[in-house]
Amino acid sequence: MAAFAGVNTTQLLVAGMRLAQDNHRIIANNIANVDTPGYNPVEMDFQSTLRNAVEGRGRISLRKTRPQHLDASRFRLHHASLVQTSKNDYNKVDIEKEIANLAKNRSRYNTYGSILVKQFAMVKSMLANLR
Repeated sequence: MAAFAGVNTTQLLVAGMRLAQDNHRIIANNIANVDTPGYNPVEMDFQSTLRNAVEGRGRISLRKTRPQHLDASRFRLHHASLVQTSKNDYNKVDIEKEIANLAKNRSRYNTYGSILVKQFAMVKSMLANLR
C-alpha cells in the first residue's frame, strides 16, 4: 500500500484515460502509415509516462506550429527499433502488433473509465446515505 500513499485515485484514473487517448492516436498513426516507405513506428512508454504525469515531473514543453499537433509534453515517445522489416520499402510497422497494441490500449482505457464510474457511484451512494 505504501506505493499508492498520497496518490489521488481520481487524478490517476483521469491521467490514465488521457494517456490512453493519446496512445490511441499514436497507434492509429502507426497503422495509417503501414504503407509509407521508410516509416518507423512510434510507441509510448505508458507506465513511465503515467508515473511522470501523476508525480508532475519529467515534462518538457515543445513548440506547436499547428493546433492539430499532439502535445508532446504529456508523454514520452520512442521509436520501435526492434521491429524487423519484411518489406522492400524499409517500413517497420508490424500491423499485427499495432492491432494488438490498439486492443490492449482500448482495454486499458475502458478499465480506467469503469473504475472511475464506480468510484463516483460510491461517492454518490455515500452522499445519499447522509440525508
